[in-house]
Amino acid sequence: MSKTYSPLQFDAARWQPILADIARRHHVPGIVAGVLSYDKTTGLSQRFAASTGVTSLSTGVENTPDTLCQIGSISKVVTGTMIMQLREEGKLDLDTPVTDILPDLKLADVDPSTITIHHLLTHTSGIDGDVFTDTGRGDNAVEIYVDQLAEVHSLFAPGEGWSYSNSGWVLLGRVIEVLDGCTWDEALQNRISKRLGLQKFLTLPEHVMMHRNQQGHVRAPKDTQWRLAPVSTLPRSVGPAGIITSSVDDLLSFAGSFLAGGKGSDGQPLLSEESVKMMTDTQVKLAPGAAVMVPRWGLGWMLNDWEGHPVFAHGGTTIGNKAWLEVLPEDGIALVVFCNGGVAELAGPEVLAAFSSEFLGITAKAPDRPIAAKTEAKIAPSLLGTYADFSSSIEVHLSEDGQLQGKVERKGVGSGDESAIIEFFPSETANQYLGRLDTLAGWSHFTFDEVDGEQCLYADIRCLRKVEAEKA
Repeated sequence: MSKTYSPLQFDAARWQPILADIARRHHVPGIVAGVLSYDKTTGLSQRFAASTGVTSLSTGVENTPDTLCQIGSISKVVTGTMIMQLREEGKLDLDTPVTDILPDLKLADVDPSTITIHHLLTHTSGIDGDVFTDTGRGDNAVEIYVDQLAEVHSLFAPGEGWSYSNSGWVLLGRVIEVLDGCTWDEALQNRISKRLGLQKFLTLPEHVMMHRNQQGHVRAPKDTQWRLAPVSTLPRSVGPAGIITSSVDDLLSFAGSFLAGGKGSDGQPLLSEESVKMMTDTQVKLAPGAAVMVPRWGLGWMLNDWEGHPVFAHGGTTIGNKAWLEVLPEDGIALVVFCNGGVAELAGPEVLAAFSSEFLGITAKAPDRPIAAKTEAKIAPSLLGTYADFSSSIEVHLSEDGQLQGKVERKGVGSGDESAIIEFFPSETANQYLGRLDTLAGWSHFTFDEVDGEQCLYADIRCLRKVEAEKA
């Protein structure tokens, strides 16, 4: 029998009522969360998972610690890991032009041969990011999606800016498919699940439905009730960017391999120590406009510091679900939180704050809030106008009473198109404002900046170029 390393006291029963209180206060139907502790000296680890609430308000089925949850964009780190495996195998390098592998790739207004694997891994390709075209359930869904990028414009020239790009990560998934000669889903099982001994790292609904799994919950602006999301998952076409469903335990095992220097299970390495270091070293220092979540980016990983403790992390959002993965390498700690609705933007960070206080002695930074009333929000007239990308537009204007506002229109992913007016409040940063749909929503950042010589508006971590000045 293997020994268990237990430097921390993990009491799942004590955490269940704490999670229940957080879920109740933030209207979250269900939370599943867990912590892993790894000792680099002995190679031994300990973990726990706890849960509260229900998988669905419709069915009332209770959450359990092994309930599966959608991890959304945390899938990008998994895709990035597979790309680094291919690099170790000599099949590509970071400066490889993507067209060396996908010679037929076409983009609307940028020469695709100028885009490298490194650009895609670091969100610096400039490709408009929020393209969620559903190309069906077939094994060629990713291939068809990539073909349709010929109609997608770029926000800036490759390497001349930064903007979070789901599209770029689907391209990386297609690179994996071509080099491995199978679907991205199959490559995931071969390259990740088998090497780590994961049983619940899944992508297809027919596999997910065999297990207890959380369902997303959404609400309309101004509504006070969360309801079951009308669509259960993102389309298969964007799989490499965000459709993995996992248990807390399996996601902790994935994170644990990074704490262990890339070691997998049964002697099968996931990555070399060199690749782990490359992925978690700073590749891009973000400009203030883009740095509202973290100040730096690695190869797939978001990089931060908590009171001097280095952190590499990623979050995920799907239709009514949110997930967090935080890894503290010097402390040998990994944290996971899943929420399936409610004000998850506040609930998830509160769970992470409780974990970090308990196991690391760290006081988490409070979420940003406005520093003054909305009537104090002032802006240079030249910044007014409409900013847009593929799926969103924000018309920044002054209301009849002089209040700074943004009219937000967004093509919905599964739940229909959305339109709302968001009032802007002052923040501590020049040309940055905070806004939210209503009092049951978390605050978003809206920062005016210039990227590649063009005026833009960062909506959190997405760059929207100015397409029209304010109408007279």
